[in-house]
Amino acid sequence: MKITVIPTATPVTHYAFSGETITAFCKGKQEDFDLSSLGASAEFQSVVVDTLDTSPSQIIRAAHRDESGELHVTLCQGVGSGHWIESEVLDSFEYDPYAVYVRLNKSRQYAGIAEVMTKAGAV
Repeated sequence: MKITVIPTATPVTHYAFSGETITAFCKGKQEDFDLSSLGASAEFQSVVVDTLDTSPSQIIRAAHRDESGELHVTLCQGVGSGHWIESEVLDSFEYDPYAVYVRLNKSRQYAGIAEVMTKAGAV
């Protein structure tokens, strides 16, 4: 699975991956999202959230399969103020729940302290 991480105001702190199932962690709770049924020509609508206290669009923003059948997913990483841009594309097995994947856009002036949510909390 290929993932891209975008900056949002999401309370999700991190993710875990098992096959095509993504586990999102939020406020001490977790929920699994199995994307294995997403077909090659299927259009991703949204996930259904049962236990997490956040909007589905703040967990998984987009998903699709490429022509070879590989799943591509856009996930959200919580950010504070600052000017942020999406991450590079990475393999899900490279994902580190303590890492900051969104990137601070240094071409835009910002005088505050930028924060990002990870498994370690705000960094």
